[in-house]
Amino acid sequence: MTYRSTPFAIMKLPQKPDSRLKSSAAIPSAFKCSALAMAACGLAAPMLNAADVTLVRSVSQGDHWNEANTSGGAIWSNGESASAANDYFVSGFTLRTTTSSSTFNGNSLTLQSGGSLLLKPGDANRTHTIDNLILDGGTINHGQPSNSNTFIAGAITLLSDSLYTATGSSYRNATISASVSGSSVFNVNLGTSDDLTISSASNSFSGEWRVTQSDSGNVSDFFATGNGALGNADVTIGSGIKFDVDYDIASSTKTLALDGIMILDQDHTFGIVQIDGDTLAAGTYSFADLNTTYDAFFEDGGTGSLTVVPEPSVYALLSGLLAFAWIAVRRRVSE
Repeated sequence: MTYRSTPFAIMKLPQKPDSRLKSSAAIPSAFKCSALAMAACGLAAPMLNAADVTLVRSVSQGDHWNEANTSGGAIWSNGESASAANDYFVSGFTLRTTTSSSTFNGNSLTLQSGGSLLLKPGDANRTHTIDNLILDGGTINHGQPSNSNTFIAGAITLLSDSLYTATGSSYRNATISASVSGSSVFNVNLGTSDDLTISSASNSFSGEWRVTQSDSGNVSDFFATGNGALGNADVTIGSGIKFDVDYDIASSTKTLALDGIMILDQDHTFGIVQIDGDTLAAGTYSFADLNTTYDAFFEDGGTGSLTVVPEPSVYALLSGLLAFAWIAVRRRVSE
């Protein structure tokens, strides 16, 4: 059938309203809501992008990390007190905590090379919390009075080799209850009779705990009390350090290097164990075995053991030999 054009308008038949379409009255309202939402997002966007703020001078005694000013002027490069809207960086200067328990107000705190965080609690059992403490070559310096303990809470990430030090008067004790992650070296330098405890559990840290004593004298303590506190990391214990772990370490690809004193009351597994420079052969060594040869490196009364597992290459060699032997046996049987 052929249609011809006509000057008359084509009549449209009535159609059933489409429920998917909005009424003409509703469209402007929805558009207005969308426009308002977009405007709100636009205003919020700058707030979501934290600014980088740097420490411009060391914080004086009596002032602390959440203040805007110290003697000499502003503490931070933006001239304001710490805020959750910003990330804070310390390089070349010293930031000081409060004397009471407190939380750092910034979104994050990064200690870079030459920068340090000075712990200055006024009494025992103060807790200093940093929700996102990033160690990038910087130092945590324990400066509290003797015979007291301080807690470091929150979360710690190591981006590069960094340092915790407590080398002033004796008994500068601290507990890291913060989670610990990263793959660099966490250097721990303790003074005579100082101690550091890692109480957080299931840490993902995979670098190295390198613990040393700054001066000879009474033993300094390095304790790990949380299950998995040390992560899957190498552990180096220097002379003058007493080392105690309250769970079974299973780090078959990591190294324990012991030149200090170990309290062996758990069953630990490492890929390599070195005691006083001697590398142990693969196998399991009871406390009695170790105490016979290395009495000076193990505290009396131990009940645990150290297991050294063969390197993966050794496992591969053994598997290859077993496979070869099995093939040889099968061939003999088939002949």
